[in-house]
Amino acid sequence: MTEPSKRTPVVHHAACILMVALGGMNSSFIRANDFFGEVPSFGEVPSEAERQDLVKLPDVIFIMIDDLRPMLGCYGNPHLQTSNIDRLARRGMVFDRAYCQYAKCGPSRLSMMTGLRPDSIGVYDHREREVADFRNRHRQAVSMAKWFGEQGYLTRSFGKIDHDGWDVDEDWSEPPSPGREQEMLEIVDPNNPTGTTIIADRFNCPAWQDPNVDDDHLFAGRMTNQVLKLVKTRDPNQPLFLAVGYRRPHLPLVAPRRFFDLYQPDESWLATNPNPAKDSPVLAWFNSDGYTGAIKKQGFTISKDISNREARRLNGYELRSYVGVPNEGEIPLQTQLKIVQAYAACISYVDSQVGRLLDAIDRSPRGEKTIVVLCSDHGWHLGEQGAWSKMTNFEVATRVPLIISAPQVTPGRSSMLAELVDLYPTLCELSGIPLPSHLEGESLTNEVRNPGRAEQQRFALSQFARQRETYMGRAVRSDQFRYVQWTESKTGKLVELELYDHRIDPHETVNVAKRPEYASELKKLEQWVPQFQSRLTSR
Repeated sequence: MTEPSKRTPVVHHAACILMVALGGMNSSFIRANDFFGEVPSFGEVPSEAERQDLVKLPDVIFIMIDDLRPMLGCYGNPHLQTSNIDRLARRGMVFDRAYCQYAKCGPSRLSMMTGLRPDSIGVYDHREREVADFRNRHRQAVSMAKWFGEQGYLTRSFGKIDHDGWDVDEDWSEPPSPGREQEMLEIVDPNNPTGTTIIADRFNCPAWQDPNVDDDHLFAGRMTNQVLKLVKTRDPNQPLFLAVGYRRPHLPLVAPRRFFDLYQPDESWLATNPNPAKDSPVLAWFNSDGYTGAIKKQGFTISKDISNREARRLNGYELRSYVGVPNEGEIPLQTQLKIVQAYAACISYVDSQVGRLLDAIDRSPRGEKTIVVLCSDHGWHLGEQGAWSKMTNFEVATRVPLIISAPQVTPGRSSMLAELVDLYPTLCELSGIPLPSHLEGESLTNEVRNPGRAEQQRFALSQFARQRETYMGRAVRSDQFRYVQWTESKTGKLVELELYDHRIDPHETVNVAKRPEYASELKKLEQWVPQFQSRLTSR
């Protein structure tokens, strides 16, 4: 996000123009059709000329990996074996500081696919009635899939792109293929390990499993087989928007045993900041408030004014609700190491499937005319700040991997702050199609083509609700700071502040919001909070 007084609005136009800063000059423009030909306006039945123009549009492969923090070789992790994602990184633009808008699967994905911020959408949890209400109230907020389809693309979805159950069949050329109901809970049947995998009961499901099976025995491998068949048989004369959503490393952490065998983690792998940040409010790091029902089933209770001690005893309940992890209290060292091993194994398993997909793209007739984007929906705590899983506003929960490879893009790295809400306008511009008028993100196209030369986005915005939206925490990530403002949702009353100085505290271990030497920084950062406010409500 750019500075308020200098904010550059997303340009909406019928004949998309890519503005590329050359040699630091913002006045140099390159038209989209310089890369891909004239952009047609398609009717219900395209003419022969329009069909010829369709062929010129690039394919878009959108790879989303669930719950993946930037724990990859290409992001400097010394342990992980991710040769295929690293290969994509070597030929694309790697964004070192990309952030989700909400560290929970459903709201994050809805924001990404609609191009709107969570406060414009009004969906902060996984209550389907609120999703339906949003879609009924704001029919102009066309999804990315539907928009690309309206421009003449064949649009297909496999795996988890929208949150489970939130798919809209009509938004795609064919109904999405997310797998079985509750496919996320896929495990190998211990009584029949070579048989068809089963869907576990949610609260009787192992936190991890390392079955000795082939890669395509599990959903990720079977899904990739489906995707490869489509890539091989699709009509090359129609551009393809292909969304592929890998479910791991979301819990349960299940991968073939050969990927577990790659890793034998020791204590050096564990979080260096395993305690809540000093002087931070419980609202900041206690991420079990959405699991009160599960906690009550175990005989525990959570009070609204939960104490620091009680919060630490029950924190990370998404993980604790799986079999193999204590429901309360300290998680033993060996269990922590097993969780880290399983998380790493799932990443390498998905990496192998990404490699198969990249190979198929490279072999396809349109391989050189293909945009590939890889990202996650949010990050994941592995014990940092005393938390496990996602659902906080901390760096480790909101920072995501983001790699964009596109024709005529020089590989490199960008340190510019970027947001997942920026992907919708970015993919439109890179593809040479017009942008819908409702988008709230800002295109990253200039930065992709000329890193460091375009006007830099100065802030990234994330948020998270607590206690069924009783409180809302809104986070502003600047170049140096993370500022979080907690307010009562009904009254807007300020209840807590957080400020972390990344220059001296990159792991966010000390909240300095009450220190007088940071008063001026607090004033500067608080002006960004209004950027969260909904634009749609005023339309």
